Amino acid sequence: MRLYKLSGYLSVIFGILCCVFIILSVVTKHPIYLVPALVNTFLGFIFSIINIYLNAKYEISKKNFSLGFGGLVLSSIPVIFLMVIIFKH
Repeated sequence: MRLYKLSGYLSVIFGILCCVFIILSVVTKHPIYLVPALVNTFLGFIFSIINIYLNAKYEISKKNFSLGFGGLVLSSIPVIFLMVIIFKH
């Protein structure tokens, strides 16, 4: 149960951090912020997958939306941002 809660909170925290680094990259126009954004994206994906897996295996949370899904959405924003940059050029 403790790992489930910890992985949910960590996935949201890493998701927020990667969104902050993407915003810094856009505002300052320095690509140096993309590296920590992608690192936090990777960590956010890992912890959100752990959270979703534990919720599906043990049916811990009966609600439809767990923290792992929120972390997964937040962590996917830098990937979508990079896809837009690639297809824009």
